[in-house]
Amino acid sequence: MNRNEAPKVYNFGPLTLSPASTHVLPNGIHVHIESGSEIEVSRLTVALPAGEAESPKPGLAGCAAMMLVEGTARMNGEEIANTFEYNGAWVNTSVSTHYTSIILSTLNDKFADVLPIIADMIICPAFPDAATSRLLQRQAARLEIENKKVTFIADAAIRPLAYGKDNPLARSENPDEIKSFTPKELSDFHFSRLDPSNMHIFLAGNITDEMIRTVDMIFTRIPRHAGPQLNRVSFPDINAVESQRVDIPVEHARQSAVKLMIPAIGRTDIDFVPLRAAVIALGGFFGSRLMLNIREDKGLTYGISASLFGYTDRSFITVSTQTDGSTKDEVIRLICDEIENMKNTASYTDDEIKRLSKFILSNLATTLDTPFSRMDYTQTHIYADTPEDYFEQQESLARKLTPEILAGMARRYFDLSKMIIATAGN
Repeated sequence: MNRNEAPKVYNFGPLTLSPASTHVLPNGIHVHIESGSEIEVSRLTVALPAGEAESPKPGLAGCAAMMLVEGTARMNGEEIANTFEYNGAWVNTSVSTHYTSIILSTLNDKFADVLPIIADMIICPAFPDAATSRLLQRQAARLEIENKKVTFIADAAIRPLAYGKDNPLARSENPDEIKSFTPKELSDFHFSRLDPSNMHIFLAGNITDEMIRTVDMIFTRIPRHAGPQLNRVSFPDINAVESQRVDIPVEHARQSAVKLMIPAIGRTDIDFVPLRAAVIALGGFFGSRLMLNIREDKGLTYGISASLFGYTDRSFITVSTQTDGSTKDEVIRLICDEIENMKNTASYTDDEIKRLSKFILSNLATTLDTPFSRMDYTQTHIYADTPEDYFEQQESLARKLTPEILAGMARRYFDLSKMIIATAGN
């Protein structure tokens, strides 16, 4: 090996993502399987219909999910925790826009021992009074801390402006309201969405036929139930959106949070994938324009990012950062300058296009690495309702990126006249 010569860099070959194996149980539950790991571990995710968009109150869906580990008809919370710990298993819950997920990670030889507990947590959770009170107190205390963070404050301020004040995703959790939830409210919400026809099970890892049979046998016993319809989230008319700004003072804050949002097209639009590439070029990776200018060159922030939050009918180009309170307006001006600069085809270099292309392809290649990463992609496809050929669209675009494509997306959708800004700080 000659250490005086740089190693050769090779281009990615064709990237192919095969769909997960899927079958439907007699009660309507869809079971998705990704196998191939050499290690005897597995991850089971049960996705129940209804998330934040369907939650009667902000935060209630998340609290109902966390209460599932606090007791069932057969075991109390301490017994559940001890059993998972003894078997080296780990359980967690998460809430997305339209789904609530219960995630189990375990060794394969313990899978059959802990799987029935997960089923009981879903089918017959107890919602005991004392455990409910303790959990709600913890959640309220966590929120009280979060409510003092400038990033949390700026995010809470900008969502009603961008999403519309009546949008369920624009709501913010309140500590006092969290503490007011009752076991009955949490229980009613949980049992209202046990609709097998809208449930999904994602099984990833070194999966055996016996494990699949065990999953099928246990979850087939969930009876059919007509659950709630998933709400189609609506947003304000994009043509009526006008530039807005809100500045929230926060005493004793060491930095100011800055958040910008521009409404754009939804996930089903033909331009969504190239628009996503333009947003990545703006601030979606370490070599992006915002990072190189505002962080590396100007030194005004430790980190700055741009992302594209996509829904079926709408997406939001979002830029987030923190900076000194005295420089927040300068940072906003520099962000706007970079957005405008991206509309100029001549501003792109061959090196920038190559780096962006390799970054997108690298992320797609990472998706193919393990059954867990492939299953993550399948889950996102179902949760976000992405097109069937979403992976292929991204790969194709990454291989044919040009300044004209990126500048065209910027001119079409980086509309500063619709930009909404929220800052919070001293």
